[in-house]
Amino acid sequence: MTMVVKPEFGVVTQNAGLRDRVLASYSGLRVTWFDGWHPALEEALQSLPEMETCPHELFRLLVQNPGPARKRAALVSEKGVPVAVVGLRQRGHYSWEPVTQWIVPGAIFPAQPGYLVRALEALGRDLWVAWWRMGGPPPFSPLIRSMESMPTHRMHSCQDFEQYWRETSHFKTVRRVRNRCRDLTLAINKPGAAAWTIRNWQSTWLDHPTSADPGLSDRILVAEYLERHGRHFTLSLLDGDRLAGSATLTVQHRDLVAGVLYREPEYDPYGIGNRLVDLSFCFAAEHGYETLDIGGGHDYKKHWAPQEGERWWFNISPEPLFWMKRTVQWASKLRKRSGVVVEQ
Repeated sequence: MTMVVKPEFGVVTQNAGLRDRVLASYSGLRVTWFDGWHPALEEALQSLPEMETCPHELFRLLVQNPGPARKRAALVSEKGVPVAVVGLRQRGHYSWEPVTQWIVPGAIFPAQPGYLVRALEALGRDLWVAWWRMGGPPPFSPLIRSMESMPTHRMHSCQDFEQYWRETSHFKTVRRVRNRCRDLTLAINKPGAAAWTIRNWQSTWLDHPTSADPGLSDRILVAEYLERHGRHFTLSLLDGDRLAGSATLTVQHRDLVAGVLYREPEYDPYGIGNRLVDLSFCFAAEHGYETLDIGGGHDYKKHWAPQEGERWWFNISPEPLFWMKRTVQWASKLRKRSGVVVEQ
């Protein structure tokens, strides 16, 4: 089957081979691919429920936002009725991820209720999906090849967080850094602070600093968009006019979700990272948010907040792609064991 879309709309034609036909039959869904935004995507988007943390306008901007990685969009329909609009960003030779990945809490792509995982299955791509703050674990899918879960840490506003820190013997550290940082001033949403924080955080923690982060421009776009709508905050500590460090927070429902944190290395003796986390808890309580979610993945977080909830990370892949990846991995291991060097 061949689907042809008029080229003036900037759409790449799709030749659906046996793999795509099998997937369509398996899922009962039809997938139409686009390399750019298209009126058909816009029309479908308006018929779908809007994600609370990623309004349709923001989702459209994310799909259109340029960056170092290729992006594609897909319209998923059932019997001619749109059930999902998907935005993907390439993350490797064979793999893709949602454009919202680890950037917007509780958002993957717009879909009708019950169709999120079915749409992922129907795409026929090797996908890595972060499932966090989605209200529970991912639904079952036979195409999920691997899954990891990680506990997260949250503090409710009804809890006395300073008392919790005393119980975890962390309050001594908090009190010490409050004293050391007493001459630094706090600014909320200082112009340019969100982008400054994200860029510096990315360059500090990226595994290969010389390579580009495919999601960097998307993360900045989301932060600045949500900030304009009162749904994102950057807490900055200033030494005079100089930014010493900042932390980002995103609003979901009546919760605050911790984002990224960066501090200038010369301020490490101040304990400025700890001070920014402390200020995040104070900010959440003062503004009436129900919880502050600081995520997981690091042992130190248990000193700040009790464990509550989980986040998941899984790979979903159709059979042919899955076995192709396994074959490539096996071949690579065999070459390394045999000492064979393959010239690039």
